[in-house]
Amino acid sequence: MREKAALVCAVAALFLTFSFCAIASAQEAQPKVEITPATFDLGTIDEGVKSKATFTIKNAGNADLIIYDVRPTCGCTIANLSSKIIAPGQSATLQAFYNSQNASGLIRKYINVQTNDVKTGNISLILTANVKAKPAPDIAFSVYMLTNIQIPSGGSTQRSLAITNPGQMDLVINEIDATPGIQADIDGVKVSGQSTKTSIMLKPGEVKKIDVTITPKTVKGNFQEVLSIRSNARRNPIRTFIVQGLVQ
Repeated sequence: MREKAALVCAVAALFLTFSFCAIASAQEAQPKVEITPATFDLGTIDEGVKSKATFTIKNAGNADLIIYDVRPTCGCTIANLSSKIIAPGQSATLQAFYNSQNASGLIRKYINVQTNDVKTGNISLILTANVKAKPAPDIAFSVYMLTNIQIPSGGSTQRSLAITNPGQMDLVINEIDATPGIQADIDGVKVSGQSTKTSIMLKPGEVKKIDVTITPKTVKGNFQEVLSIRSNARRNPIRTFIVQGLVQ
């Protein structure tokens, strides 16, 4: 009888041991994501060129790695994943394509990768490049906004701002638009509360002055007046000068 009881106890202990090991093994089985490189430098590229970057996603864990989502933060970047489920010890490829259209200078773009690796969570991959812009005209104002301007009822105030062509080709201003409370004078072209067609040209690096008179139509209280300039600048074809203040 004692031998039978001892045998039952031994079997029970063995069963408990195997059950504990199975539970522990199940608890320890986890995916582990490793992505290389974390940052991909595309180098110096010309504007308008589409460049490719390749990332390797490895599962260094002991359970399937699941890629829930791959999302670039910019519409200029597309990401393609070779597999959404990666077995332990296996790898997948993430190819990213960056379109440098309308970009210039140093750029930094992100691709967010979401997985079932609970320890790592989300990973942000980085694309960098130095984009050489195509020669083009550009437009810049010395001032883009004036605020807290106080004007007596029925009164006016004068301001001047400079327009510069920081581009590499001739800038042509083809239209100037002003709200009713703005009068502007640039290169002999006068604008008063309406849209005016022009053909004012600025050579690369050239600067012209705009004299602006602000006469708010508001009798009393807050006001806002806007001067808009349209040109052949490729990146900024419309520039605005905004004046905000108070009619006392």
